[in-house]
Amino acid sequence: MPDNLQPARIAIIGVSGYGSIHLQLARESRERGEIRITAATIINAPEEAATVAELRGHGCEIFTDYREMFRQHAGRIDLCLIPTGIHWHARMTIAALEAGANVLVEKPLASSLAEVDEIRRVEQRTGRFVAVGFQDLYEPGTRWLKEELERGVIGDIWSVRFLGVWPRPRRYFTRNNWAGRLQVDGVPVMDSPLNNAFAHFVMLSLFFVGADTPAIAPTIEGVELLRAHHIESFDTAVVRLRTARGVKLWFGASHACRETVEPEIVITGRHGEACWRYESEAWWRATNGDTTRHTVLDITGARRAMFRITLQRLRDPAAPICTSELAGRHTALIESIHRGAHIGTVPAEKISWSGVNGEGMQVPEIKGMAEALRRSYVTEQSLAAGGLNLTTTS
Repeated sequence: MPDNLQPARIAIIGVSGYGSIHLQLARESRERGEIRITAATIINAPEEAATVAELRGHGCEIFTDYREMFRQHAGRIDLCLIPTGIHWHARMTIAALEAGANVLVEKPLASSLAEVDEIRRVEQRTGRFVAVGFQDLYEPGTRWLKEELERGVIGDIWSVRFLGVWPRPRRYFTRNNWAGRLQVDGVPVMDSPLNNAFAHFVMLSLFFVGADTPAIAPTIEGVELLRAHHIESFDTAVVRLRTARGVKLWFGASHACRETVEPEIVITGRHGEACWRYESEAWWRATNGDTTRHTVLDITGARRAMFRITLQRLRDPAAPICTSELAGRHTALIESIHRGAHIGTVPAEKISWSGVNGEGMQVPEIKGMAEALRRSYVTEQSLAAGGLNLTTTS
């Protein structure tokens, strides 16, 4: 651990793609004198020549293999950033812990519950911590709403529902070797809207309902998984669950609509309602009319809060990170959704493709999906009950 006078020593695995976001957070912290970036694993150094030169200019050692980085820097890394593909999270996190480093790993924590269990065993044995990059859990407005719910401002929670629609073109699923995949080289990935782009809001829903306290995993009452894109996994889902305490959960997400619906979480209680809106606000309203609102930071602000709190955790064990235990609840849910669930391929005649600048930029729209999602969201029912009909006419 760094002492109170010395900047924390940071390592990072990957600086391209999403890695560039973590690198920028580290740069900003370095400019404030909070950290030193002492080691980096960059497998595509020729393409990142400018970044390599910049890092070396600040005294950072560059590696092409993360295992060699850990071998040479064992015991000399305070925090390792792991913004890599889903199927690399567990093995890299475990290697970092074994090398004496604490970890900030991108969400999801892992691609299977077995991997989560192993991470937690190594975490406990080494005495290091793992913070997971569900950035909205670190955001002040989110923490405020959680505290208000725990204070009982809307009474006992009856239901939590989340909806989000972000159109994605074909090339979204060809950007790397794991997008839209269920596994890569025998390693689970389970990439999907619920385990990737919208994973943040599934995790937030579990957080608001109380998944940060020991409880039995929610029971699945209905699953509809669909794919319009040519992928192994699904790009559209509605999942209905119920907790051991009887709280209803409804998750709806799609990459196969033209209309964008920014993520929203609505929490209904015995004595009122609360809402969390992406990059906007959080609020609660009691049945007597009392209403209180709080701003929610944009995604950049939330990421900065995540990085700041994770650095704080190096010196303060009480700093409120997203722990491996909490993030493991999300992984457990994703695993249970995939266990035995059928992924339906949407008939071609039920899909309308649109877009310019080549086939890779075309976005699918499942006919009738937008309306069915909205109706299902309001009523907390299935897509079928919301009026979605995927029966072919032939």
